[in-house]
Amino acid sequence: MRVDLGLFEGDTLLDRGAIHVGPDKTTDTFKHFRATHSLGAGAAEILLSEFSSHVGLKIITLNMPIHESADWESISLDKYTVAFWCRLDA
Repeated sequence: MRVDLGLFEGDTLLDRGAIHVGPDKTTDTFKHFRATHSLGAGAAEILLSEFSSHVGLKIITLNMPIHESADWESISLDKYTVAFWCRLDA
């Protein structure tokens, strides 16, 4: 499953990238955080961590059902928003 990720502070985009979630645990490094991910039983297990010091977030754990998003989805965390769009790999 491909997951596009975006990290916003208010309306300002801080970071954006994509991960490809598969059966093996993998870590991708972005400008302001790291994403460690793998496929679990029916869900993508995604851990966002090691945020830049000025961001102020510690660890975000996402157990995301395997699905295809119709549009961007998001989670609000204080003044930050994590946006994501899931796509099933062909």
